[in-house]
Amino acid sequence: MTEEQVRTALKTLESLGMIQLVKPVGNYYQIHCPNKAGHIGGEDKRPSCGVLLRDEVRDGKVTHASWCHCFACGYSKMLPDVVTDILKDKNISRSGLEWLKENVPGFDYDKSDFDYLIPPELSSEIVNKYAINYIQSKTNQKSEYISEKELASYRLIVPYMYERKLTDEIIAKYDVGYDANFRPQGRKSPVPCITFPIHDLEGHTLGFCRRSIKGKYFFMDSGKEKCVYGLYELPKGAKSVVITESCFNCLTACRYGYNAVALLGTGTEAEIQQLKMIGASEFVLCLDNDSAGQRGAKKLKKALSKVAIIRMMTIPPAVNPETGEEIARDVNDLSKEEFDFYYSQRF
Repeated sequence: MTEEQVRTALKTLESLGMIQLVKPVGNYYQIHCPNKAGHIGGEDKRPSCGVLLRDEVRDGKVTHASWCHCFACGYSKMLPDVVTDILKDKNISRSGLEWLKENVPGFDYDKSDFDYLIPPELSSEIVNKYAINYIQSKTNQKSEYISEKELASYRLIVPYMYERKLTDEIIAKYDVGYDANFRPQGRKSPVPCITFPIHDLEGHTLGFCRRSIKGKYFFMDSGKEKCVYGLYELPKGAKSVVITESCFNCLTACRYGYNAVALLGTGTEAEIQQLKMIGASEFVLCLDNDSAGQRGAKKLKKALSKVAIIRMMTIPPAVNPETGEEIARDVNDLSKEEFDFYYSQRF
């Protein structure tokens, strides 16, 4: 399909009340996910699905225009199959191909235009794997989100939070807590930690990033894919977003009045896809000034440059006046005035 045909199909579907469009974001058109079974309450409240408008090359593989993918539930199909699903949901016994032929000028199905990245039967299994009704049928339980009871057990404030420049407002907004009895695997004694709940786009708590009070140890819940920290709390329509590596750095930037998220590292493929769907027009990369941070910034710049303007924010090291030794700094080490200055020097 051509870009014009994809846009025509989407706008026609919207005019008929069959889908909800949001806006074009880079190579994609952001929409509310049509796979209702994959979202709590049968609704994609925070648009997390995109339809590819033009062919895209990734890692030597061509992804064809009209590919639809939701990073929240895993739904992944080409537009003709998406339309079939939508019609089926409306109790209309027609194929998506027939509908497209009748409603999109010049559309003519050519199998080569819709080479599946994975076999259709496997695609169906993946969608079902992430669908809530599938999970319930297999476990007879709800999806494994962190319970309110567990969250409440960590809602304690300790002086260390203020030492790291958190305010009561930030603590409450991001539900930052304290776990005095966290015992990492292989450790005999508890490691008191600050807890940072990580939410999906609908606000469900997927897990925690923990940061030890003594030492610089970070602990992620095992067996769970990384998700961008602070994504749920971003203001809707945020145009400029600062990308950091840690929760404290993210929250410091937020305290200073900037929209910010944290990758809890230098960025996985899943996190990069989440960032692409934000709709920001500018990403300001402020990763740690070490070799890993530099490699991560290079990777992010390459991956995100098609959807937004990418700028770098560099924080120079401090100098020990007695020894002349350079001391690395990050966002959490800066005053608001320093942050404002380095942000103004982004390039």
